Amino acid sequence: MDVPQPWPAKLTREQAKGAKQRERDFQAIVKAHGKASGWRYARADLFKQEGDWFVSNMPSLAWERGAWSRLTVKPMALDPLFWDIVGLPENNHLPLSFRATGAWVLQPRWREELVGVSESSVVELAHQTVAWSNTQVAGSDWSIDGMIADLGSDRELRSQRRALAICLHLLKGDLDKAQHLCRQAGDQSSLAADGGGFGTNHADGTRSTFIQQALDWTAKERREGAA
Repeated sequence: MDVPQPWPAKLTREQAKGAKQRERDFQAIVKAHGKASGWRYARADLFKQEGDWFVSNMPSLAWERGAWSRLTVKPMALDPLFWDIVGLPENNHLPLSFRATGAWVLQPRWREELVGVSESSVVELAHQTVAWSNTQVAGSDWSIDGMIADLGSDRELRSQRRALAICLHLLKGDLDKAQHLCRQAGDQSSLAADGGGFGTNHADGTRSTFIQQALDWTAKERREGAA
């Protein structure tokens, strides 16, 4: 397995200045080359819509040689569902880049890989980074079931990972499983309860956790489905 050189524990002023300039140069080339390959770019993040999926890669240089790629993939419908549950439908009008860099979005774990471990040229590393990103899209076999499997057992879900699992099951139309995961999070009046990693403050001074909002949302769906 290729192993990058570790960053020095402490950089000299010249090293820090040089590393910062290399990263700027790298990101500029990634941006230009990525756009030529059909990607968009914002805040050091390559992203695009690929069919029903949102794909992003947040690359950065390793020390002296190589570059890290961090790939995240999620359904395009995931964040709009989340925003509907937490009462933020206006987020649907935000730029596509918000799904990669915004605070109120659901983020699966990224897959990290080192590109060009023997390469020091920022130009070549940028080109390899974009080529790697294109390869991930071309060879994709993404699925909601695969994302759920990657999350592990229900009991291991915590915070925003539980919120992600709940929304993935809702995308499948499995309200029973989503409600089970909500109830499994525990009594929301307890300090030990898992609120799903998000909380909403209301005008009347009350606060709702994502788990409470998801339970309300699924109950509403059931009522409307039965009507």
